[in-house]
Amino acid sequence: MPFTRTEAIRTLKPFLDYVLSIDESMPFYASIPILRELTSLAANAAQAETGPVKKRIHRLYLRLCRLQEELGRLDLKKAKPNISLGLSLEDYIFSNIDFSRYREINENYFTTLFSEGLTDFGEDFLSKNFKRGRNEIKTLIGQSYKKAEGAYMIGKESPLILSVMRTLETSLDTLPIFSLEEITEELDRIPAKYGGRENQEKLYSLLVTSLDGVIVTHDDGMTTKLSITASGELAGTFRPADKPWTLVLIS
Repeated sequence: MPFTRTEAIRTLKPFLDYVLSIDESMPFYASIPILRELTSLAANAAQAETGPVKKRIHRLYLRLCRLQEELGRLDLKKAKPNISLGLSLEDYIFSNIDFSRYREINENYFTTLFSEGLTDFGEDFLSKNFKRGRNEIKTLIGQSYKKAEGAYMIGKESPLILSVMRTLETSLDTLPIFSLEEITEELDRIPAKYGGRENQEKLYSLLVTSLDGVIVTHDDGMTTKLSITASGELAGTFRPADKPWTLVLIS
């Protein structure tokens, strides 16, 4: 990779110092959450604030925990007789999915994975899988679930809503944890007097590199380590149930 994390942070220093100097009283403070979080991670990863980036990483971890839990329950020895009868391994796995879990969902889990988590998926992905856009799916979820004490309860079940909930909980086909477009939009909200942001692609690349070696701690105490691969991608090594899974977070 062209820069190490130390070199990236050194190159970014004027920009990092500027963002760190932005006070809550400034009118654009709330409109640059990703830049503030990345700056915080670069300056002091251990004490960095939690913003959109870490929340996206946390949601990926929750999905991996769910997948790991399902893999742990599967008895592949039992699958062999079924497969010999013409079923595929995918069919066997699908037949073991517990869709009843979507009848009642813990409030915090629902908010994290099914409300906020909807933003992790691109319009193309949603259209391909459900022939609906994000807003339509948001409406579908809102119409299908009612909030009760500490939980969300499903009303009328349908194959569509169950498929949507299953996908949002387990699919790893998510958007990058932050994109050049998001960084560009936030940069445009910073007063023009700040110089040094002319090459937005270079700035984006440096911000990605600044995450090399950063460790994110999840609510259950498990950690995810970020790293830059030999090909320049940002990857995360997650440990659901202490089993290592490595995913590309920014390609």
